[in-house]
Amino acid sequence: MKSRKKNKSVNINIPTVTQNTKWDLKFILPIITLSIITFVSFQGALDNKFVNWDDQVYVEEQPLVLNRDYSQLLKSPVSLNYHPITMISLALQVPKDVKKLSPAPFIKLNVWIHIFNGVLVFLLIWMIQEKKWLVALLTSLIFALHPAHTESVVWISERKDVLYTFFLLLSCITYWQYLKTNKNRWIWIAGVLFILSILSKAMAVIIPLIWILLDYWKGSKVSDINIWVKKIPFFAISIFFGLLAVSVQSGGDFGGILTLYGEKAKAVADANIFTVWQRFQFATYGFVNYILMFFNPNKICAFYPYPPGDKLPGVSGIMYPLSFITILVGTVLSMSKTKIVAFGIGFYFVTIVLVLQFMSVGLAIMADRYTYVPYIGLAFIFIYIAEKWVATLSQPYKYGMLSVGIVFIIFLAIKTKSQVDVWQDSESLWTQTLKYYPNEDLALANRGNYRGKTGNITGALQDFQLAISDGCKRSDIYEGLGNSYGTLSDQQPEKKQELVNKAIEMYQKALELDPNKGNIHYNLGVAQLQSNPSASVAAFSAALKLMPYKENEILPVLGLSQLNSGSYSDAVSTLTKGINAGIKTDAIFYHRGLAFLGMSDKNKAESDFRQALLLNPANTDVQTRLQAIDNK
Repeated sequence: MKSRKKNKSVNINIPTVTQNTKWDLKFILPIITLSIITFVSFQGALDNKFVNWDDQVYVEEQPLVLNRDYSQLLKSPVSLNYHPITMISLALQVPKDVKKLSPAPFIKLNVWIHIFNGVLVFLLIWMIQEKKWLVALLTSLIFALHPAHTESVVWISERKDVLYTFFLLLSCITYWQYLKTNKNRWIWIAGVLFILSILSKAMAVIIPLIWILLDYWKGSKVSDINIWVKKIPFFAISIFFGLLAVSVQSGGDFGGILTLYGEKAKAVADANIFTVWQRFQFATYGFVNYILMFFNPNKICAFYPYPPGDKLPGVSGIMYPLSFITILVGTVLSMSKTKIVAFGIGFYFVTIVLVLQFMSVGLAIMADRYTYVPYIGLAFIFIYIAEKWVATLSQPYKYGMLSVGIVFIIFLAIKTKSQVDVWQDSESLWTQTLKYYPNEDLALANRGNYRGKTGNITGALQDFQLAISDGCKRSDIYEGLGNSYGTLSDQQPEKKQELVNKAIEMYQKALELDPNKGNIHYNLGVAQLQSNPSASVAAFSAALKLMPYKENEILPVLGLSQLNSGSYSDAVSTLTKGINAGIKTDAIFYHRGLAFLGMSDKNKAESDFRQALLLNPANTDVQTRLQAIDNK
């Protein structure tokens, strides 16, 4: 009898140790696997370049970021978005020597945040799904490897996407801990993470609605007033930041709370541009097509234009709204039998509803980046239902379905690696868009500008002229043509004036289309500097008014144009302002010296010439002027 008791004791202890070991491995190994696969899929992005799709606005030419002006970044919208944490994170990566600025560190950090986000998706699903590691792993793999998410990860300007998602997922995990423990400290921690997410991207205002869905998944009824009342402070925060975002997107400063820094514009379309029915059609078009793209991401690109004439063709104008209504009705009806459809579709809907063009924002009807968070909901539905169904099959069929799932994951990874290469540079990025939309003006403008800057003037002219022949009325197309003619004027001196005149004509047409573009005024001033200095003074003055943050670039050429036009006192005033602002080059002292000569002040002129010579002893023009003064 004693012997039997001892054996029984041994049999009890061994399974306990084994189960704990399995639990650890089922938690750690999926995370390691997920991280490695994600890194391998995105490592090709580490040698990608900046692209001319907002990267210059966010980093390359953004003075607040390049100067690491953190205090100004805290109170200034950038590119019609208020996301100070995102902008500060970019500024922190700018090297002390700005000349060494490289896209690699920015992309690398985006990739690492994305890997962390994949782990957080795994952890969230693992927690809410009773520690079922396979469901959590497959859901997180789809999130991490879906090619539509490439845009959010490798596009430097979309740092806001991966960053706000990082805080969003942490907030949801913390809120679930609150539901499990009923300890208030967890909901307040979740609230802090919620605010950090909003300050990374305004889309995070929907987080309290995700919490409601977690309440529902935990067992509460959506109709329970208590789960809503507890979130009143957080909904108030959402409303505040939502109104702030609308103000900023409309070109405002939210009643003076924020500081506008840069050219004024707006991203929100005027209410009378589209009818209510058109807005509903466009919203349902996006809602349905994002779902179709989830399963078949073969035709993805950086830009999806509105349909021709801003109308959905044929029966699609009715089918998309009907499909949308059918999905929502089916979701509500499913609630009497299961929670998974309502939870997953609800997660998808609340995280994508703000970008479904009910309120038209931007130039595109859809964007890959908008799927970054919503696809978590779709992936969870898909894997949850598949897992339940496969569990009812015999063993051979289970292996067969597992093989199908693995093939789908491999397909996503291969497509993602391919899409990472598309973001290699602006040429490959816009070439892919033009593959699907061959006459899209924005893509032609951006590829043409990139080609012009990289020396492919012939290719640039082809893109710009194709856009114009298609009836384009974009100012940047004409600006690009002006830049191309300006470059050709330097390459073909025998046709210099003819090409300069063409450049001026193109800049003037661009300003007829959009008179508020400071860069176009600046380029026009450069083109007019020699042949019509008085006109160039007006152009540079307009550029300075529209772009005061670029005064270090504008003041020297504005002073030169005033000098060339004979306005010597104005030139001295402008160039002195530039010198006081820290622009201390031999050229600016030389030009101010010439202006002093024009005012017959030889002493000040000589002083400036000597200062110019100290800065650049090889400046022969300065040497000649000093010799002339000495001889007299």
